[in-house]
Amino acid sequence: MFERNKPLYMTKAVSEELSEEHLNFIVEYLLNNQAKLDDYLQVFEFYIENNEQWLIQRQEIPNRETTIYVQLKRSKPINRKVWVMDQGSEGVIVLFPEDY
Repeated sequence: MFERNKPLYMTKAVSEELSEEHLNFIVEYLLNNQAKLDDYLQVFEFYIENNEQWLIQRQEIPNRETTIYVQLKRSKPINRKVWVMDQGSEGVIVLFPEDY
């Protein structure tokens, strides 16, 4: 899942509201952690703690959760949940839960 050669799509809301820096972090995370991403749905929950950007990345099957510090250079920290869904041969889509 989440192989490099799959096309990446995003909803209009994601393209308009999610910073390029946050999106790039998600894509890099997917590419660098393919071996442990077993679920077609990956959840990225960005949150702010002490004016810093943190992220809880989780999947349901198998149940796994990882907390990560996200070093931002240009963007402001956000409180936002982002879903990434592997759609098989169709590609990968990035969306907000409310876009589903």
